[in-house]
Amino acid sequence: MLMNILLIDDSELILSELSLLLNQTGKFSRIFKAHDGEEGIRQTMLNKPDVIILDLQMPRMDGFTFLRWLMANHPVPVMVFSSAGTDENIFKAMEIGAVDFIQKPENYITGAFANHFNEKLSAVMHASIPLKTGSVARPQAHKSVKLSHSEVPRSNFEILVIGASTGGPTAIQRVLEDIQSYVDIPVVVCQHMPRNFTGVFANRLNMLLDLNVKEAEDGECPQKQTVYVAPGDMHLEFHDNAFRLVQPHLNDRYIPSVDRLIETVVASYGKNTLAAILTGMGTDGSAGACAVHEAGGTLLAESQDSCVVYGMPKAAVSTGFVDHVLSLDVMGGEIVSLLRQIEPE
Repeated sequence: MLMNILLIDDSELILSELSLLLNQTGKFSRIFKAHDGEEGIRQTMLNKPDVIILDLQMPRMDGFTFLRWLMANHPVPVMVFSSAGTDENIFKAMEIGAVDFIQKPENYITGAFANHFNEKLSAVMHASIPLKTGSVARPQAHKSVKLSHSEVPRSNFEILVIGASTGGPTAIQRVLEDIQSYVDIPVVVCQHMPRNFTGVFANRLNMLLDLNVKEAEDGECPQKQTVYVAPGDMHLEFHDNAFRLVQPHLNDRYIPSVDRLIETVVASYGKNTLAAILTGMGTDGSAGACAVHEAGGTLLAESQDSCVVYGMPKAAVSTGFVDHVLSLDVMGGEIVSLLRQIEPE
């Protein structure tokens, strides 16, 4: 079924180029335009769009104010279309309710950019808008109580790997918030994201969490109570007890690759690997699921009811090797429970 889409940007050139690009897809019955948030609200009330592409920096009413109004009055999937230099703002927008983002090209839209844009937009078009964290009471297991180092639970798990794509930044932050007082092992996060955004993502998490969060570096050995974010535009692997950054091939679809990270981590940690596949488009993580199972590790997957895009978790579940399928509301609590379990020698 064809959808209606609303474009909100103060640049007439951007609106014209996006309209041309969207018309070529044949996926939209009507394309509406607005030059700022105020006009965006009027267009939304009048035309009820199914999906929105939104700039953040605009006169009169910016994208953040519009997003807050939208999520309260007409929640639909939103893809942020941002200029360089607003990386931190991207994550603020996703906290408010945006599904995903794409950086504006420096010049005109090229064929390569158009393919990337269409792939991103396709996932956003079919995304769900989960209930916001603040609107429901969180389970008791999620209460964050700061423990002394001696109180942090010990288990046989020696590393936690988290993989995600579309909708992942908010989901990852939620899980880390829930487990931060209880985790005494290295945590490695693999989120499909460009290089200039992964550093901002890591810095943002570092400010929000009690854990140390940083981008992983080549040759670095993982430390306890530290979260490592895989740098964008590179594959993060684990060899000889250290992280290795590997240049991707031209035909690699997922960068950084969750599969390559999990498979190489499992090769070192074996059954002591704990992994979680969260919201995201595509099938990245399914090969990793097989590797975790064969090594005797434990794999969690986010359930469809809380996923923004039920793609990666679905692919993992379809392998038959997922040990627990959980809503994001209880994912952190289950990880904490697993970290409390100690197998007999």
